[in-house]
Amino acid sequence: MEFREIIKRTHRIAALIGFSIFGAMVLYLVLAELIRARMAPFQGLYPITDLQTIRNLRYLFYGLSAASVLLARILQSLLLKKKPGDTPEDLLNKLHRTSLIMVIMSELPALFGLVLFLIRGLYRDFYILLGISVVVLFIFFPRRLAWEEWLASQV
Repeated sequence: MEFREIIKRTHRIAALIGFSIFGAMVLYLVLAELIRARMAPFQGLYPITDLQTIRNLRYLFYGLSAASVLLARILQSLLLKKKPGDTPEDLLNKLHRTSLIMVIMSELPALFGLVLFLIRGLYRDFYILLGISVVVLFIFFPRRLAWEEWLASQV
């Protein structure tokens, strides 16, 4: 099989997983809206009344979201480093693995937002963190042309 065809198939798998992650984010949105509609007014599943605790929770989850995005960026550069003796197949596997990790890590802010929503009903924070996840997913989404250019530059 031609190497270009192998790149195409490998990319297709990574892109499908990226679309699946986006679908999961849409599912989180639908879930949050259903909960808000059915349990209106939704105040969360864990009744925290102390405003300082709520504020600290928000800081924690926003901080974790920022850290996950920064960590993803750092990991991307570390995981894509070429080692002496890497074959084109090794580089393609490295690129595929890294793309999957980036796509999965882009979902973390949405998950943190969902947790905030479920704990205390903070739907605005959920929407903000979901939006951040969608933008990060768009940034890290595997693009075949970029894959081919990266592989050509490494060989």
